[in-house]
Amino acid sequence: MLKNLRFRRAALPALLLTAGAASAQVPVCDALTLYGNAANSGLCTSLSPTTQNLWVCAMTTGVTDVHTTFNAATAFHITVRINPAPPNCEGNSYLTGNWPGGLARQAGQPAVVCGVNIDNYVARLNAVPQVPPGGTTNCRAGFLAAGAAGRISQATMQSYLNTCAAQACP
Repeated sequence: MLKNLRFRRAALPALLLTAGAASAQVPVCDALTLYGNAANSGLCTSLSPTTQNLWVCAMTTGVTDVHTTFNAATAFHITVRINPAPPNCEGNSYLTGNWPGGLARQAGQPAVVCGVNIDNYVARLNAVPQVPPGGTTNCRAGFLAAGAAGRISQATMQSYLNTCAAQACP
């Protein structure tokens, strides 16, 4: 009985770590759908095409650079850099949950990075309005609307439409 209890105690932290890691990452399709809608709403002031290694949504311009980053292999996170280059402060905070409306900082991630309140940006991401799909997928709808409104280039729009399809996003 004592041996069994020791095993359970030793295994519990490993199990909790594994369970936390499995549920911690924002699903790629949620992040993609958010990007299209954030570009359409203007929260993303610029959006890098998916032909780049990391997919970046810039939320600020100027000395304080706040942006989100992810790709199919890199977990969704908010990065803060204080410029000019090289930045004299840089850090990030990884997010968890689902979009729309359910994003949060992962447990143990910083609430403040370089003096920037991350939770304020998480709230802004959660508040992005979703474009109705109107005959297309949720993932594609925001990019189509942002492209039609001239908020992103046709090339950037097409790269995200292709990525929505490649990821089989609803």
